[in-house]
Amino acid sequence: MTEALSTPGSPYPLDRSNLFARIILGELPAAKVWESDLALAFLDINPAAPGHTLLVPKGSFASLMDLPDDLSAHLGRVLPRLCRAVKETTGADGINVIVNNGAAAGQVIFHVHYHIIPRFVQDGYRWPFAAHPYQGDAMEKMRAALADRLARETESAV
Repeated sequence: MTEALSTPGSPYPLDRSNLFARIILGELPAAKVWESDLALAFLDINPAAPGHTLLVPKGSFASLMDLPDDLSAHLGRVLPRLCRAVKETTGADGINVIVNNGAAAGQVIFHVHYHIIPRFVQDGYRWPFAAHPYQGDAMEKMRAALADRLARETESAV
């Protein structure tokens, strides 16, 4: 069984067995660039580019889908500011914001985190996915299914 802790100001528990929780708790070092009661931003130790920053909530939530609304809103308010700071500081031409949710999506540390990656016109990186256009009425079926699911989630959140 893992020990659950929290940080001052955050009502959310942290699972000490998780790498990011240990960084949040101060048990592991990190190059912190910003911090609030609910979130922490620090430089990635294996950056895709200099300035590659991670934004993590101060609570152990494995994926974006697990975040409570108030914590998600806090991260959403911080993210644009962090992106502006990374872009200006690095002189980047653009920014990628990436969140991997689940092993199939490439998530390795199961504590939700946003990658803020500075991008440059000549860096050679491009969106790696091949397009798979919808066929026939597949797009309308997907739209209807997603709209229905979102309507049910919105109703339950009220």
